Amino acid sequence: MPLSIYDSEQYLFEIAQSFIRSRVIFTSLELQIFDLFSQSNHGLTCAQVAEQLSLHYVQNESRCLQDLLDCLKSMKLLEHDKEKFTYKLTNFTRNLLLPNRQLLSNIDRDFYDKMPQLNELVLNNSLKDSIHLIMLLRIKQLVDLTAYSNVSIDSFDENVDVMVIWRQEGFLKEKIKQAYDILPSSKASLLILIIPNDEDDEVTLALNILLNMTTTSKEEENPKEFYSTKFFKQIGFQSIERLRSTDGLQLLLAYK
Repeated sequence: MPLSIYDSEQYLFEIAQSFIRSRVIFTSLELQIFDLFSQSNHGLTCAQVAEQLSLHYVQNESRCLQDLLDCLKSMKLLEHDKEKFTYKLTNFTRNLLLPNRQLLSNIDRDFYDKMPQLNELVLNNSLKDSIHLIMLLRIKQLVDLTAYSNVSIDSFDENVDVMVIWRQEGFLKEKIKQAYDILPSSKASLLILIIPNDEDDEVTLALNILLNMTTTSKEEENPKEFYSTKFFKQIGFQSIERLRSTDGLQLLLAYK
């Protein structure tokens, strides 16, 4: 008899995913982002939102607010004008989300009370560990890691045989080269690079928001070259494969 979704990691990930989406919505409500947009008919840029709400934002350096707005866009709660670089409320947010914010708040409290698995995964761990656990669940939906004994996410441990890099910061080239040097050559060691997708993948965006709240990083000016097979082969990786999930997660697998 096949296992149901409720007996699998997939269900745990769906619980965590619901948590992430709710955190994005309630953080936006608490920061009064929706209220600000409700007063504007022509849309606002990220810089204008930061200025009017006294939120920290420096273009190409501090990503949190930009990621938050992009996350709301991918969740269809904001619309984005690519030519004017402005955001504005969708009809759904204006007509349904804002009038029902108190109802949502009650659901949010019930969610914490009735989901002990989520409490174990997210609330009883540090922010960094929680994010890594959630991301590992996402990766396991695409990659079979049962043959590997030690998986490391964004930390360079000499005993690992799988390295996962998913923070797209200014030291990405150095991190990829460092991962190659650390990974063992005696077996099929693996580097997994998560490729950002700011159009569809609100979960990865939201995870970046949470992690960027606790660390300072600068964006790479042109990171696209680091997602090419040519760059990885120049470093020394022998086999490169690209994978994409139905919900937008994109991975680049590089085997040493």
